[in-house]
Amino acid sequence: MSIRNLVVSLMCLWAGLPVVAQENSPSSADHIASGELSLERGDCSFAQYFFQEALKLEPENFDAMIGKGRALVCQRAYETGVEEFVRVLELDPNNVRARLHLARAYQEQHASDPARYPERLAEALAAIEAAEGLAPSDAEVLNQKGVILFLQGDAESARGALERAASQSGPLRAPDQATIQVNLGKAYRELGRLEDALQAFRRAVSLNPASASAHNNVGDTYFRLGDCESAIYELTQATNLNPNLLDAASNLAIAMFECGQVEASLPRFEAAIAIPGSINLPPLYTYVSRIYAQLGRFDDAVRRAQQGALLPPSSADAYFYLGQAYEARGGAGDATNARDAYQKALELDEGYSPAREALARVGQ
Repeated sequence: MSIRNLVVSLMCLWAGLPVVAQENSPSSADHIASGELSLERGDCSFAQYFFQEALKLEPENFDAMIGKGRALVCQRAYETGVEEFVRVLELDPNNVRARLHLARAYQEQHASDPARYPERLAEALAAIEAAEGLAPSDAEVLNQKGVILFLQGDAESARGALERAASQSGPLRAPDQATIQVNLGKAYRELGRLEDALQAFRRAVSLNPASASAHNNVGDTYFRLGDCESAIYELTQATNLNPNLLDAASNLAIAMFECGQVEASLPRFEAAIAIPGSINLPPLYTYVSRIYAQLGRFDDAVRRAQQGALLPPSSADAYFYLGQAYEARGGAGDATNARDAYQKALELDEGYSPAREALARVGQ
């Protein structure tokens, strides 16, 4: 075996990919296939290596160029990933896949830092509309268009694009069809069409029973429809499939709390708070504070309420429950702390009547 073949075999072993013994060096097609497998498994740096090896053999292989761009975007190297897609389009302006992945790159870059890249969603829409002009019945293109429109706040137009995507999704793999159904369900839900949303999410579960996202959305919709038993069942399924899916973990905890399983929801809330990204969901901390207060664990109630109140964005609700926690504890200085918290709540929302009533009770 040549040194080059040995290196490639070792790379495959490290990435958990199948190794095929070959007398000759791997072809560009072999490298591209290994790159695609690496991308599916989330091994983005390995994927980049394989696509680059393919490009050494065929410098203008479009599949390898697009693959390299996707691997770079996967590693958050958005600018260099975009450069690869643009290179393809300079050589082949009618390349639909390059325009599709260019749109995705712009969308993901926007999501990574909306304040820094506010214009990227508009650029993503322009890229996907150009792809749609070339392939008006492509389900992946229509799905991507629907996602971008939804992110821009145009749920009605997103619905139209996603319904068209769903009607054209037959040739796609079941998990990809399920993704389209989830996106369609989100558009319906945003429009208040909860029964339609539920049907779309249930279709997603049928297509991909292992999708935590699909189960999460079914459960969330059941909760909105007032069906606590079905909501908790589906949300539990989602967290079992992916314990680190913050959206599912937080939805399950909230559903249990609001459906009367207050004490049982505490470990679910604490598990959600332990997931990276929970600091972006301050209400989780407020819910936990309320539970601790009911259990008589007043120091824990104050601690969690303080965290919830300090996390952005500031809300009257968070400061109101901070005041409640101070009042419940009743230690030295807590009456003053409670009064300050209620006043802060009213500064944030002067019409917040619970804080106004509480402030009147503890005294100005």
